[in-house]
Amino acid sequence: MHVVKERFKTVLLILLILSSLLLTRVNLFNGLLSEAKTEESEVASTKLSTYINPQSYSVSFGGLSYTKVYDLDLQASIWNEVRPFILSTFVNYESVEEITEKDYTKAFTENSLLIKMPFSLSVSEFYSVFSDEVLGDEIANIKPREYLIREGNVRSLYLFDEVNNKYYLLKHKTMKHDVGALIEVIKAQEPVEYRKVNDRYSLPNILDETYNVLNYVLIPVQYNSITSAIKVQNEVRTEDAFFNQDISAFTNAVFGNRLDFVKKLKDVNDSIVLMYGYGEKSLTVTQTGEIIYRRKFDPQLSEKINFFKALSYAAGKLEGFGAMPEGIYLADYRFESETNTYTFYFNYKLNQLAVARLSSKDYPITIVVREGQVVSLDKNVKSFAGTYTLSSTPIERLATIDDCIYNNMVELSVYYLQDKGITNPTASVFDQYYPLISEIKSIEMTYVEQVANDDVSYMQPTWQLRISDRIYLFNAYDSKLIKTYKY
Repeated sequence: MHVVKERFKTVLLILLILSSLLLTRVNLFNGLLSEAKTEESEVASTKLSTYINPQSYSVSFGGLSYTKVYDLDLQASIWNEVRPFILSTFVNYESVEEITEKDYTKAFTENSLLIKMPFSLSVSEFYSVFSDEVLGDEIANIKPREYLIREGNVRSLYLFDEVNNKYYLLKHKTMKHDVGALIEVIKAQEPVEYRKVNDRYSLPNILDETYNVLNYVLIPVQYNSITSAIKVQNEVRTEDAFFNQDISAFTNAVFGNRLDFVKKLKDVNDSIVLMYGYGEKSLTVTQTGEIIYRRKFDPQLSEKINFFKALSYAAGKLEGFGAMPEGIYLADYRFESETNTYTFYFNYKLNQLAVARLSSKDYPITIVVREGQVVSLDKNVKSFAGTYTLSSTPIERLATIDDCIYNNMVELSVYYLQDKGITNPTASVFDQYYPLISEIKSIEMTYVEQVANDDVSYMQPTWQLRISDRIYLFNAYDSKLIKTYKY
């Protein structure tokens, strides 16, 4: 009887200990688990249209007069005005005709508006952001990089598919645009004067038709205004006085309101790592400003997704991940069919200028969505911290595109021949001048981050040129080549 009593006491004690541990675990994890449960289901953005928009607006006033629009408010106004016509044309077109590059460039020379997307997106993918209506096979797979609307042709929409190097003319059944009124508004802004590359350098009179003598990329005649350098700072400062406050905008979205079981570690490179559990989720902040989110993929939560759903999950995660920068836009994306994984690349603007990349994969924001789960988000966005003066000597004018090309012609010639696989040791550097000019594919004013001798981070105004399949970044103050890489 005594033995039975002792065994009963032992069993009772074990049960009490187990129940105590269970209650303790429920109590400690209650807040965290309730937050984590909501975290498992990705939040879909309802504002996708704000991320899909053109990043280059070129305007023809007729004759040899052109300009480009950089003002963000005016860009938004133009896009809001012409987008309904573009979308309606995709479902209510009367005809689709493939045309020549000559027809396309001729349409641009007259009063017209040419808007360029940051990357090639198929008509069906683009349209899915705005509607779930099914498009006709005739246009669904066209990948417009450019949309051209011409005054006078009030039912016409021109497209340039850069991927397939094809030009199209679509005609709407009934709807008309009024691009002429938009052009008059832009003209009233006293815009900077631009010329087409082929007119500026008289390419048809110098090169034969094996070169791009019709080059309609716009080049500024003279940039009278001075774009200022600006001081910037990281979104999360790692100093003890700022870290907890700055990081709170991210931890709530990743870990919930309770950080009881989130470990704070310091890496060998002084990065700060916040880790939940055994690495199921982590948040890393580097000294250079990168904020890196990682989450282990859970096969039990996988779902089949398309472009629209994947983008909505990516944007939904981003919208709760710190501050949303000015002028944010989807810059590109990649899809891996084997793992049903989408990788989205976003860029943003400061002082109305896009932030230039220093390599082909160096995007400020990269988000990976695998089978319905956001498994990684890398964000390195800078915020305005004041104007920055680089020199005691005032900048009187910006370097011209001619300055940038001519002063760096040796480097440009070497890269041009190298990329073309051409070996000709006897050729003069300037033999490549006009062939190289003919292959200019874009000219944009951008910012690139630099670090001064006093460790101050600032954004340097740059001219970004794409020549053939290579990007060049030139200092817009002194024309020096800052960086180049394959596109």
